[in-house]
Amino acid sequence: MLGRLLLVPALVASVALISACGDHQETVTSGESEAVYVTNGDLQYQVQISRQLNPADPGDRALLVGLPKGERQLGPDDLWFGVWVRVWNGTDSARQAAGKFEIVDTRGDTFEPVPLASVNVLAYRPGIVKANSQYPVPDSVPENLPTTGGVLVFKLPRQALDFRPLELVFNGTDNPDNESSVRLDV
Repeated sequence: MLGRLLLVPALVASVALISACGDHQETVTSGESEAVYVTNGDLQYQVQISRQLNPADPGDRALLVGLPKGERQLGPDDLWFGVWVRVWNGTDSARQAAGKFEIVDTRGDTFEPVPLASVNVLAYRPGIVKANSQYPVPDSVPENLPTTGGVLVFKLPRQALDFRPLELVFNGTDNPDNESSVRLDV
């Protein structure tokens, strides 16, 4: 009998909590892990995967095509790191995708991606995402790979991996003060 009496207030509290939520969905601008869609402006971004790249591996070598001459060699304490990004535009008009990305470690050190030449068809390219569409565009090479995203390539000092979690931070092109972030699963 006491159990039933305690059940009634619990049900009332549950109904009140659920009704307080309503139809409003919170906009997520900071993802606690990869695969979470985060919003920046009118676009949603998703980190598909992030990982260290091995230049001796044939598959990873293709990701490093188009490196600038001065960036091609790793120092003894450096490593290549890739972050694959997808963008979704659910609006009725075309929107510009973010073009400024950086990785930030727990010390506050920041690292920008290395620009890759246009010969690299797998690289993330900040461009216009058509209305109700995605980037990479359907049936493109990067969209058809298991990672289904354009890759950002970073040259990181190995010690950056000691100062995790690493976060991918980016700003929208329409509003540079509008910052979003995703914690990378390193």
